Amino acid sequence: MDVSLIIGVVFALASLLMGFMLEGGKLLSLMLLSPLIIVLGGTIGAVVASFSFQDIAQAFKTLRKTFNPKASGDPDEIIQTIADLSDASRRDGINTIENCLTDPALSGEQYLLFKEGLILILERKTVDEIRYILDADIRAYVMQKQVEINVFESAGGFSPTLGIIGTVLGLIQVLSNFSSPEELTSSIAVAFVATLYGVSFANLIYFPMANKIKVYLKRQRILKEMIMDGVCMIANGAFSRSVKNELSLYYNAFPDGSSKYIDNIEN
Repeated sequence: MDVSLIIGVVFALASLLMGFMLEGGKLLSLMLLSPLIIVLGGTIGAVVASFSFQDIAQAFKTLRKTFNPKASGDPDEIIQTIADLSDASRRDGINTIENCLTDPALSGEQYLLFKEGLILILERKTVDEIRYILDADIRAYVMQKQVEINVFESAGGFSPTLGIIGTVLGLIQVLSNFSSPEELTSSIAVAFVATLYGVSFANLIYFPMANKIKVYLKRQRILKEMIMDGVCMIANGAFSRSVKNELSLYYNAFPDGSSKYIDNIEN
């Protein structure tokens, strides 16, 4: 499980609070309900007004997947599957591909594009047609994920603005009930908590979430392009060794990929 997002956010928040306390600040002075309601509620409302509920739900679903990299596809397993099927289809014919479509081991989401490619092979599509159709599928997938990234990036844009609005509302309230200079000073300090919330939520939560999905999307796109190339090699009747050598180039896009690429070439 990849918990780098959680660790990063906790570390950043702890650093800010520790620095604040070292300057003599009190944590209770930052814990105010009204700025939280203005910033958080306003941001949620603005995001809901900008995107459909389906897009928002899908954005959180994708974010959850980033915590489990294996759930999005294992390059080793996929390359081996493609290589084995390429040899089997050359040896035993097209029936091997038909049997592969009903294989329970290939029921995961990461194999959907692979199965789509196999169906195209069974339909006797040319390699160029297969590549064109699968590329269109990949582009549609990328566009959907870009919308999900925009959900969190928009939240990061709305949040500081809502923080400023909260501060302005607080200052209006302070000035309308002004009675003494001492009270004015403390009330202004409270009013700026909303700005702090807005900027902090944007830069410590929303933007890191968006960046997490960006990295996930880049690797998913590369994985899908690898599958597309593998399907085309099956259609061309490539040998398993050729499949592994060519597809192993994609290892470099994944963590520890360079060592796996070298091992595959040497072996």
